[in-house]
Amino acid sequence: MFGFGKKNTDDPKEALNNADKALNKGVSGFMAKTFMGKDFVDKANASLDMAKQYTDYDGKHAQLMQTGLPGTAEVVTIADTGALVNFNPVVKMKLKVQPQFGPPFETEVQTAVSKIAVPRVGDKINIKYNPANQTDLIII
Repeated sequence: MFGFGKKNTDDPKEALNNADKALNKGVSGFMAKTFMGKDFVDKANASLDMAKQYTDYDGKHAQLMQTGLPGTAEVVTIADTGALVNFNPVVKMKLKVQPQFGPPFETEVQTAVSKIAVPRVGDKINIKYNPANQTDLIII
């Protein structure tokens, strides 16, 4: 009932799934919505979604590393979102991408960056992207 006797997990994916269930399902979900309010639950769900994204929840990062097309991107704009992942800031960037093959394009991404090497406007960064969905890209 109170988590006594439950096995702890070292797997981040399982821990995120457990947190998602606790927040949104059953008695604990009802209590969270009732006593903490919808805004709290919405913010907690947004945080869980971000955590899932940055723990490579669906394997997208690994897949793009293997199958993504290489290119370089120039940072056009950058803005801090106020969120942190492992104490690294999450930023929203507008990028002008120059693929290795093909015409350039612009896209916006939201990603965590190293706090000791935050890109600045005008910086060029190496990327890999999905040609079928140009908003799917990773910084390498």
